[in-house]
Amino acid sequence: MEKNGLTPRQQQILELLGRFTTDHGYPPTVRELCRLAGVSSPDTIQYHLDKLREKGLLEEAKGRSRAAQVTSMERVSMIPLLGLVPAGPTAGAYAEPMGHVPVVADRGDPSQLFALKVKGDSMQATLHDGDTVVVRWQETASTNDVVVVRYEDGETTVKRLKVKPAGLMLIPDNPRYEPFPIGEGRIAGKVISLIRKL
Repeated sequence: MEKNGLTPRQQQILELLGRFTTDHGYPPTVRELCRLAGVSSPDTIQYHLDKLREKGLLEEAKGRSRAAQVTSMERVSMIPLLGLVPAGPTAGAYAEPMGHVPVVADRGDPSQLFALKVKGDSMQATLHDGDTVVVRWQETASTNDVVVVRYEDGETTVKRLKVKPAGLMLIPDNPRYEPFPIGEGRIAGKVISLIRKL
């Protein structure tokens, strides 16, 4: 089970990396991490290091062969995962808190960011069911931005925005779904990045 977007093994490796680097002044190699984690296969450690890099929590260590270092803590923040947002009909969104996910701070002020799980297929091929989107709180957006729209009854949806003379339209990326006017909905934020599990 994942905590804060990390598996228990990934959390362990991240902590070992940080502790070793603090103690020694340089990051451990993959083999050193194997020893510290009690793992015999370097491939196992390398797999988890690659996953941590994908999540923006690690970077290559300069001047050290096959070593990784924790990304500067000023550059990594945990943002709230607020719930599910449908990429389909607007019904069925939930505001349940589901934990936190790590993001690299160069995405903007972390206090202005939140994450949502995508549910449905109306945004394929851009967003898939189960993807996590990182969203910046904002009430306006431009044509072709992917936005989260919230309605008064609490329902939300994620769609591509089209600004037209007649008003704002929400466009699914999946051609099986029809565009529709934003109606009483309000833009809650703009999708700025995507976290996808392979």
